Amino acid sequence: MGGAFVGAALSFLATVYQQKKASSVRREIAESDAVASLASELIRIRRHLNSMPDKFNNVQARDRIAWTGIMAEAKKSGWNAEFGDLFAPAEVAARTLRCEVLRTRLLDVLEILNFWWALNTFEPGVISRNSMRATVKQALEWLGAWQREEDIPDAIHPFTQMRDLWRHIQENQP
Repeated sequence: MGGAFVGAALSFLATVYQQKKASSVRREIAESDAVASLASELIRIRRHLNSMPDKFNNVQARDRIAWTGIMAEAKKSGWNAEFGDLFAPAEVAARTLRCEVLRTRLLDVLEILNFWWALNTFEPGVISRNSMRATVKQALEWLGAWQREEDIPDAIHPFTQMRDLWRHIQENQP
């Protein structure tokens, strides 16, 4: 009887191990698919930035009231609506990542870029087409480093400046 029990226990443990291994493989495949989807969406975001109307990219605002009006127009523009549509699939994919550092940074990038006009309303010129493109490029580099199992590079200045301003705005809202 003892041998049958040991055999059954070993069989059970082997089954549990195989299930855990299969579950781990499924998670890795799902995460890999999410990263591919996220990279694709980030590239679409970067391409859309190329078509940003020049008047929304005018970082040399001379008149703060006029600039605020331009940002209000930007918020309601068709270009911004199309831009905003790109973020939902990217956010869903980013939320599935298990690496907390990468997930947090990418979600910050997506939120900041989605509300670029608000940041520029509070601090004219902090976000330009070039700084947004650099931030998207940085996000793609983070994804690549993570996939290669390398350390995720430090955040670049345009991103940290935008992130700090966004946090400040959120903290100071009533």
